[in-house]
Amino acid sequence: MGIYADEHRITLGTFSQVLEFKRSDELLESIKQGSLDNEQKFSKKVLEKDKERLEKLKEERKAALDEIKKADALYLPRASITTGMINIHDIAWGTDGLWVVNSTFSCLSTLSPDYSFVARWKPPFISELVPEDRCHLNGMAMRDGKPRYVTTFNKFDERDSWTKENPHDGTLIDIKTNTTLIEGMVMPHSPRYYNGFVYVCESGEGRVWKINPNTREKTELARLQGFTRGINFYGGLMFVGLSKSRASDVKKSIPLSELYDKTFSGIWVLNPENGTEIAHLKFEGDLAQIYDIAVIPNATQAELLSGNNSLIRHIFDYQESIRKTIQ
Repeated sequence: MGIYADEHRITLGTFSQVLEFKRSDELLESIKQGSLDNEQKFSKKVLEKDKERLEKLKEERKAALDEIKKADALYLPRASITTGMINIHDIAWGTDGLWVVNSTFSCLSTLSPDYSFVARWKPPFISELVPEDRCHLNGMAMRDGKPRYVTTFNKFDERDSWTKENPHDGTLIDIKTNTTLIEGMVMPHSPRYYNGFVYVCESGEGRVWKINPNTREKTELARLQGFTRGINFYGGLMFVGLSKSRASDVKKSIPLSELYDKTFSGIWVLNPENGTEIAHLKFEGDLAQIYDIAVIPNATQAELLSGNNSLIRHIFDYQESIRKTIQ
């Protein structure tokens, strides 16, 4: 679900883990210069009697190397932490480490190798930490290195209340003051703080709002033909994700389904000042749902290796700190 990227890392929130990938451009240049081309012993000892499988592995390895050599950024797996199925939504690095939206327990959390999560904040209307996804807390906006604004689907304090036939009452909350800035939204997602304003998707109506957090003035920036979810900014541009309408466990209908016979999945590029569309990219086929968008700086063809990639056993990114004596 959640994704974060900067010039050093990509961080992914998955079903029951958070995965960390480190950018290693110096190692990429070394690979492009042929540092792995002459490594032929990677499987001979184990597979010398299975020539067919050995040849297949060689072909797969060569294909993987060819892809890496086309890349202008390389990300390697470096760490993972198991959280359990806490239904991670937005994630972001801040001054206190990695923050995650823990929808299952209706709270914001940081992570520790000693626990599934460390609960740090919950909405004032949530009475206890229980795995009941009570208000569907989902979005988190960072400001000055700390979480500052969140979105919820409602303000109820009961198990899965957001799936029931209650009126849509999505909120934008300032967690520094525990103040509800905006309410009455339909399935809000992806709050982001940028240039003094909070931008948020009212997904159930396909809207994108621009909000002054001081005055609470709300301006409609765009209305798009899809379930708006996922916002990022880069180079003065605003990127907004769209998903197709889908069947869900939510019993109440959403306006988006009534507004359009067809909805789209893709990425829309907007002017964050006035919402003017600059470009868009529509996805076809099975790619129907987008949760979030992260921009990889200074790269147009990044390569990310998973932990089970056969090349990982031969790629070493290390720091030398050898001394004559250990103190």
